[in-house]
Amino acid sequence: MKDLKVVLVVSTDPSDLFFGNVLARRLQAAGIAVENQACPEPFSKRGGRWVGRLLRPWDLPKLWLARRIVAEHVRKSGCIDHAGFGEDGYRLAVPDSCRVLELSGKGALNSPETVQCIRELEPDLLVLCGCSILKEELISVPRLGALNLHGGLAQCYRGVWTTLWAVVNREPEYVGATVHFVAPGIDDGEIVFQGRPEIVADDNPESLYVKVVQLGVEMMATAVEAVRTGQVQRHRLEQKGKLYRSSAVTPEVLATAWRETELGVIPLYLAQKESRDAPVLRLMRGIFVSGGK
Repeated sequence: MKDLKVVLVVSTDPSDLFFGNVLARRLQAAGIAVENQACPEPFSKRGGRWVGRLLRPWDLPKLWLARRIVAEHVRKSGCIDHAGFGEDGYRLAVPDSCRVLELSGKGALNSPETVQCIRELEPDLLVLCGCSILKEELISVPRLGALNLHGGLAQCYRGVWTTLWAVVNREPEYVGATVHFVAPGIDDGEIVFQGRPEIVADDNPESLYVKVVQLGVEMMATAVEAVRTGQVQRHRLEQKGKLYRSSAVTPEVLATAWRETELGVIPLYLAQKESRDAPVLRLMRGIFVSGGK
């Protein structure tokens, strides 16, 4: 796709690095911006929190339980991510011709310096996954707009951790991905493709997420080709799903997701698959199947 200049924007999360590595090679990207979204917490704030805990010792058992839940989630999901994303999830490996922009800190993606660097690459299209919300100045840089991979079906689930929330809500039929043009809102631009991965009985919240990302890479590659050939179709998002924010994902929510898996939420869905899929398919737009639309 040398005749379409693509610049990728991703975070350092394994799923986003996987997305960036695979597509940088496949699309012969002109550049990739990798955003480290972690912001070190000031020592004064950490110290103040620990002082507060020491003054409330009765809360310590609950805090230790929460830490164990998070640690177990990280352990389980880390093993699944390593298996699903391989080295592409943990090390940037793009062609030498692809310029790398390493960004760190809150607001770095939309800073005047970053906008200027991306402008100098003269992209026809920005391709995004997992990055911060783009401001209008950056959205307006690419000639043909920006495409985003959202790990959910935007008519029902917008925001982050949407695969996990579908499991928590006992709705695995809504596990899926949306490729859409970027608009000023959150996950509410015009849809190009929507797809759902194949679900099997022993899936869990993280294995489903890996499948969503892998499917999303194929969807995005096909969407970029459609833009290149001038055959892209846009579908209006007729209803906006609930917006899920990262702050809502508590240790209790993580525990619930894995508990629902152990209680059989996936096999129950599969036993009712035809009836439960029907309303989802009616909502979806630009339905994507492997090998093409």
